[in-house]
Amino acid sequence: MLIVFQVCFFTGIGLIFLSFIMGSLLDAIGIEGLDFDLFGVDIYIPINPILYILFFAVFGGVGWILMSKLPTFAVLFTVMISIGAGALVSSLILFLVIKPLKKAQNTSAPETQELIGLRATVTETIMRDGFGEIQYVIHGNSFTAPAKATDGGEIKAGKHAAICWIKEHIFYVVSMDDM
Repeated sequence: MLIVFQVCFFTGIGLIFLSFIMGSLLDAIGIEGLDFDLFGVDIYIPINPILYILFFAVFGGVGWILMSKLPTFAVLFTVMISIGAGALVSSLILFLVIKPLKKAQNTSAPETQELIGLRATVTETIMRDGFGEIQYVIHGNSFTAPAKATDGGEIKAGKHAAICWIKEHIFYVVSMDDM
C-alpha cells in the first residue's frame, strides 16, 4: 500500500507542473464543472484538473506519512484519512483561491461599443489639432486613454467630455460644454 501512496504522491506532483505548463484546456472552452440534482440534493462537481491533481498529491503524501510513522495503523483508516485530507485541501483551494481568482479575472477591459457615449474627464489638455488624455470609469474600473477633439479644438484639463468614437486606439471626444 505504501507503493500506491508514493505513486499517487509523485504522479500528483508531476501532473501539477504539467498542468501549469500546458494550462487548463477546460478553462479555455468554458467548462467549469457538473451541476446536477441527486434525490433532491444539488451536487456540484468541479472539473478542474488542478483540483484532482492536488487531491492525488495530498492523498499520496498523507498516506505515505501515515504508513511510515504509524505502520500498525489499519490500512482502511489510513486510506480514509488520506481521502479526507485530499478532499479538504482540494475544497479549500477551490473556495479560497480558484473561485476568487476567477471572479477577479472576469473584470476584463470593456468592449469598444460600451465606451461610445460614455462621460470622461480630460486629465491632460487636448491641444488644438493635437492630443491630450482622458480618464473614464466603466464597471467600477478607471481607465486613461489618449484623446483628440472631434472638431480639432482645444479642451482644457478638468473639463468633461463624451466619447464619440475610437479609431486606432485614439478616443475622439466632444466637450460637454458644446452639447
